[in-house]
Amino acid sequence: MRILSIGSIKPVEGFEDRLKLELDLLSKQGFNVTLKKNYKGNAVFFYCYIEDEIILKDNHYENMRQIFVNSIANALSDIVMDYWEPILIKKIIRDNYFYFNEIEQNRIYDFTMDIANSGELNLTQDTSSKVKRKICVVHKIREYLADNNIIMLDGFIDFRLREYMEQLEELVDTAIDEYLIDREYKEFIDLLRHFIDLQEPKKDLVNVVFCNTKIILMDEDSKFIENDLSLDLLAQENTEVSTDDIVVSTLINIAPRKIIIHGFTGEDKIEVINTIYNIFEGRIHFCNSCNICLQSKPLTTK
Repeated sequence: MRILSIGSIKPVEGFEDRLKLELDLLSKQGFNVTLKKNYKGNAVFFYCYIEDEIILKDNHYENMRQIFVNSIANALSDIVMDYWEPILIKKIIRDNYFYFNEIEQNRIYDFTMDIANSGELNLTQDTSSKVKRKICVVHKIREYLADNNIIMLDGFIDFRLREYMEQLEELVDTAIDEYLIDREYKEFIDLLRHFIDLQEPKKDLVNVVFCNTKIILMDEDSKFIENDLSLDLLAQENTEVSTDDIVVSTLINIAPRKIIIHGFTGEDKIEVINTIYNIFEGRIHFCNSCNICLQSKPLTTK
């Protein structure tokens, strides 16, 4: 008996292999399902058969079909998310955000896919965004197959997965926010680079030294470089200005020809180091073995 027909107009790489994998798992539970493939026009169909005597045995058809539907829903949800999801995301960006040029749309797509595959926790539920989308698609497929023995995946996605599409639209919205923040950051960094290039360096070398949880600036003679008093006062009056901001601002004012970063482990203050590296690209060197790095006494300012 044919228990289910699955059709697709779009040629999906790996479609048949994913179905066979799920059917192999079913066979280990005692459900021997035969899969047959057939082309009709521009569509491909996969027909799932189970022997009549197995279906009729002990009148457990409904229970057996529910197990089968659950397995097929799991396989089809993976196919939707692995194959269709990137296509749907591109369509959302193209249709809803047409005012971004092609390069910008490609960057938004990259941001969206990073978020979609990150597995980060949803802000309102203790469930990752990806798991939440998977649950949504599985549920909709199960719901549909409860009353239908034929599913055309293309049409099902277009007309039955509105909630899933809304989740993808939310991902794109989040990605656009992150893209715009990233673009503004890069524009700001470019402005600072231009400013530094126009400045006459006040020092040839500045050592950026990691000392416990602090960053200390020293000149080529290992003398401490004091922060600008006005910057210190600004930090005291504005809690949003951190000591790391003052370090970056001091370096920008000095505009040294060379910066050596000492004792950076890659674990602490990554953000400020990334900022310094981006602003002073081409002037940065890292060191972990000189006298400044290896001295045993903790550094203290005057």
